[in-house]
Amino acid sequence: MGGVLCLFWAEAPALAHTPPQPNFSLQVSPTRLVIPAGTTTTAQRFQLTNKGRSAFDVTVEKADFTAGENGALNFQPNASYAAAAWAAAEPANFRMAAGTTRTVTVRVKMPPDPEPGDHQFALIFKVPAAQNAANIRINRGIATPVFVTVPGPVDSSVEIAGLQAPEFVLGGPVPLTARIRSTGTVHRDFRASSRLHAQVGGSAVPFPDFTVVRGATREVATRWDPLLMCVCHATLSAGDSTRTVRIIVLPLHLLGIGLAALLAAFLLAWFVRRRYRARVLAAAIALNGTDNDTHV
Repeated sequence: MGGVLCLFWAEAPALAHTPPQPNFSLQVSPTRLVIPAGTTTTAQRFQLTNKGRSAFDVTVEKADFTAGENGALNFQPNASYAAAAWAAAEPANFRMAAGTTRTVTVRVKMPPDPEPGDHQFALIFKVPAAQNAANIRINRGIATPVFVTVPGPVDSSVEIAGLQAPEFVLGGPVPLTARIRSTGTVHRDFRASSRLHAQVGGSAVPFPDFTVVRGATREVATRWDPLLMCVCHATLSAGDSTRTVRIIVLPLHLLGIGLAALLAAFLLAWFVRRRYRARVLAAAIALNGTDNDTHV
């Protein structure tokens, strides 16, 4: 039989819990973990909650990863800045009854003289599919990234690798896409008060919350609601890096409707004037005929 892993991770909260209560629902907290510099051995705890109606088994695995431009975790055994070998989780296998909570402890021990800066791995809380007669069984799980900061120079610098927007639009919303590249030694968060904003047409347009992993490039997108008509510039800055693109907003469809309305109004006025002149001319002819009959 084939197997498929349906994986949820990082940025999203756990599986949805909406009425009616689902058959399967797993919640993991925290959704990511940052172990600060200065700690050579540390124990951290994750809390798992079964919010569904059925019991299930959980297997805790660890994996090294790289981050894709869309933010997805790409699991690779030889990933840069790998730290899965530094970690151990217990218990690694257990069963969760409906409505119960379980704690998983993760211990991280750094090797001698590791490279300073961020090292990373993911914990995967996997729920194997139950045995059935289907040809394809779906394993479900949640991946939680763990960032371990090795003491040394800490640099969270990034650069704007690209900023894209359509040069000409009829109206909004206008898509803005940015590529942010890590150039430092640790990951960089753009969240809450540190959220990334683009300055467009005199307003600040926020991007969604995201994280740029060490050595990675992240692509994020947002939308801007423009004025009715303008030649605007979108500027994005992060540290010493800045990118600017020009956006021309020209609602030709509205201008076409306006011109059509003006033309219709002109034709109506011309038609009314022509009818009026025809009536005046007819009245003058009739009056002139009456005068001629009077003088005969």
